[in-house]
Amino acid sequence: MAKTKYFYPPAPSVGSQTFSDNIVGLQLVAGGGLTQGNFEFTSAIYEKVNRKFDTGVFSEPFTLENLNIENIEETKKIIEKNFKVYPNFDISQITSFSLYGSLQKRLLASITKVINFFPAAIEIYSNQSSGIGTYPTATNIVYDSVDDETTFDINVFLFNNPFGIDYSTNAKRNLETRPLAVSKYRNITDNFTSYSLYFKTLDVEYNLLDLVPTTSLTGGTVNVTVKGDPFNNKISTITQSNETLIIKPNNLVTEQIFSDSFDEVEDFLLNRKSIPLYTSTFKYPDYDGDGNYVMYNEKVTWKLDIYWNLDITSPNFDNYLTKVQKIAEALDLYKTNLISRFLITGSFIEFDTADQKIEKVLQIYGRSFDEVKKFIDALANMNSVNYVVGNDIPSQLLVNLAQTLGISTNISPITNENFLTSVFNPNATQTYPGQSKPDTPTELNYQYYRNLILNASYMFKSKGTRKSIEYILRFIGAPDALIELNEIVYLADSKININRFYELYDNVSGGTYLNVSPTLDPTNTFSVLGTTYTGYTTSASIELTTSTLADYPVDPYGYPKPPTNNDSYYYQLGSGWFEQTPEHRSDEVADLANSSFDPTNPYLISSLKPFTYGQEYLDKYRNFPSMGTFGFEITKTIDNQKSWEINTETRKNNSDFNGVDYTTESDDLVLNTKMVEVYLNMGQGITYDIWDMSAQYDYPIPNTGLTAPYPSPGLIDWTFINPKPKEKSFFEFAQSFYNNFINVRNRWTISDGKTGGYPTLQSVFWNYLQSEETVGIPSNKFTYQKMIDFTLGLGDYWQRLLEQVVPATTIWMTGQKMDNSAFHRQKIVWRRQRGCIFIPVSCIPCAYNGQLFTYDCIDQTLTCSLTNLSNPLFPSQVLSDSVNNLIASSGYTQTQCDETSVVSTWYIDCRLDSDILIQGSFFTGYGDQTPTTTQILTAIETELDTLYSFGLNYYLAGNNLIVSNTTCYDNFTNKTFHINIGVDIDINCTN
Repeated sequence: MAKTKYFYPPAPSVGSQTFSDNIVGLQLVAGGGLTQGNFEFTSAIYEKVNRKFDTGVFSEPFTLENLNIENIEETKKIIEKNFKVYPNFDISQITSFSLYGSLQKRLLASITKVINFFPAAIEIYSNQSSGIGTYPTATNIVYDSVDDETTFDINVFLFNNPFGIDYSTNAKRNLETRPLAVSKYRNITDNFTSYSLYFKTLDVEYNLLDLVPTTSLTGGTVNVTVKGDPFNNKISTITQSNETLIIKPNNLVTEQIFSDSFDEVEDFLLNRKSIPLYTSTFKYPDYDGDGNYVMYNEKVTWKLDIYWNLDITSPNFDNYLTKVQKIAEALDLYKTNLISRFLITGSFIEFDTADQKIEKVLQIYGRSFDEVKKFIDALANMNSVNYVVGNDIPSQLLVNLAQTLGISTNISPITNENFLTSVFNPNATQTYPGQSKPDTPTELNYQYYRNLILNASYMFKSKGTRKSIEYILRFIGAPDALIELNEIVYLADSKININRFYELYDNVSGGTYLNVSPTLDPTNTFSVLGTTYTGYTTSASIELTTSTLADYPVDPYGYPKPPTNNDSYYYQLGSGWFEQTPEHRSDEVADLANSSFDPTNPYLISSLKPFTYGQEYLDKYRNFPSMGTFGFEITKTIDNQKSWEINTETRKNNSDFNGVDYTTESDDLVLNTKMVEVYLNMGQGITYDIWDMSAQYDYPIPNTGLTAPYPSPGLIDWTFINPKPKEKSFFEFAQSFYNNFINVRNRWTISDGKTGGYPTLQSVFWNYLQSEETVGIPSNKFTYQKMIDFTLGLGDYWQRLLEQVVPATTIWMTGQKMDNSAFHRQKIVWRRQRGCIFIPVSCIPCAYNGQLFTYDCIDQTLTCSLTNLSNPLFPSQVLSDSVNNLIASSGYTQTQCDETSVVSTWYIDCRLDSDILIQGSFFTGYGDQTPTTTQILTAIETELDTLYSFGLNYYLAGNNLIVSNTTCYDNFTNKTFHINIGVDIDINCTN
């Protein structure tokens, strides 16, 4: 057998001389070049899908410093608090935590601990009960507008400090030498950053930035620096204050102390959800007046000293201890103290030592048993959920339970601060009646999941119905006044000509059809009055069609019917949602404008079609496929009832007045779509409040109807304005009341003869806003801005929650609806003429008697004389008079005051009657310095530039200031316009 041998090197000259010229590599072939036959070159179009994502706003990086965490131990404590599961104890029953041990001993230890760890405050009063007189609570007040900081001094003899907060330089050592351990926050010298300044209302806190301690606890002055301007020095500079001041741990630290420092018994004594605050309810046995052994319920309140501190010094505290001791002794004899009283032999007690060593050991055992028992009781209640927290599933597990029930947990009310403010109002002094303390955001979040879980069965049973949607809206706190929930049907005008339909179908049933369309014909022109126009002709093209008879939405009688669904045509075609998500997305289409078909680098970009909310599906009803514009005329109609007797032509509201009002010739003309509208309509909220107020107080729309100055019989017309709000539901009232208010005789006329909107409707709205001032009836004074802030505050959270009870096949439109209320809705767009303008037009000469040009000009002006400013000595005279008046009114003489120390602040004060429109400073002088006349005029012009926001305008005519209105309303009727040049004087005087 012959063999061919290949030698390498030397290298072969061509690829055919190798052992395999088919191997891909750097080879030469006969004729030169690479072995291209071994490679395959193809052209490919790579597709890229465009998506738009809203990443929101990125936060700053979190560090231990900006989280105010001082060390790693504190982070471990936070993790332990947030990730460990704690039972929910019912603290309303004190015997649940003290049964085997003595309740008397337990309460004694708990009261002692409360006194030592309570978030105490230093309260500073101007009037001292010791009779030392009245002194300013803060002196040497200095506000730094650049850093927004205020520094002031406090004399320690004004301190009310019952808990012994140490503010001296030896604070740390003083606390270490105390006989009992106390909270580290009693050392304010080292922990001042955890404190804040409050006034007696405790609503606003000003964080302490610095504190200069005293050398002694019995005298001296503490220098404090806080963030902000608590004394309003931005408006008028003051150096001392007599306000009651409270310096206590800030709100965050206060909550941490209550959460971390106290156990269940101490929480029972410090019940912060009671009125009065810190009220405990005991149920204990005792003898009544007849000698019967009965159970008593007694509330015992640990009273406050004045504003914040617990009372631990007055006789009220002695009375509190006496009551608690009496109740504890009764319970120890009846129910508690089981080990010492019931579970051991009596000889242990009889032969106890003088210092009761046996009794103390038994109490230690009892306390240990009580600690174990409370967890055993908690395990027995782990499978229950209650509206009121206590003896149920731990709050940390509520989210897990909600997930088990199929509820989405990726949304939460506490993730939206505006939602909390709008619905829960967590900053309110009292969130719910009967509570002294508002719930924290975490507590609100837990309650949110409690309500969801407890009502899950109702939601599951009603899912897909109107009731489930209404329940969710009530659940998030949306008022009925704002909710606009409509179910949609589409109404066909009439059945189509079935014979005409079959004629058109014959043209397309063969697989092709002739498409005839009008086009411009440039060769066909004609002239009308000298203007040349181009005529139209028709163009035809043959197009392919695959439509069958089943693809057309018409039945054999000419009524609409559902066409056949397929992959390219189905009910949800076009879809709809307020954002594009993987769950809510439309079909992909090629984006030809951004794609490239260059052979060297082709690529295809696709994007999602815009939402049409089901209109693509309905378009087949409007324009039959391959038949041009032939189809049904369908109209969107509200039908919140859906169920009617057969062939009910006139469909009106039922007893609930649900907004239905339409007429149809046949049930077959109604397309019963699964479309829903769910809006929060701010304009509807205003209408609701006026209706509710009128129904309760007979104002601003009385049930007897409106009379003068409204149209009445014998005057303008014979129409009574009487919508009868008390006799109608809100929905009936909202859809009918304004029909009687809009009258053709006064549509564009208000009382002063100027053009406007519907005057009677507008007057009702203004009467509603001013009801408390005019007739003493309170109202919510809903304005558009208030309603916009509320609806926007809800955000999109409620829509995501609502999504879980709306069937996936439903197309629904949702969001905040910005709509005028019925009191401001105009029938046409009415534009006011902007002053007197000449419009040149060509016209046929004619004769006209009367005013040639209409006008809508300003007719209200006021004139203020500024003649004093022409005198160059005017500012210096004002300063001199002001200084003299100040010295005399303060009880000093000229020789007692240093006039070179005068600091004068000059400002412009503009008022309409007593209403302040503008107030701002423009010059600061030292000694006898005063502003010039030019500076005063410039300041007036600068400050008055903002008058437009009050509907006013101005201009200077010599020494006269002319102020006019810009809205054509009577802004100046029976009013006086004031321009004041003010000066504040500060001067040093000595006795």
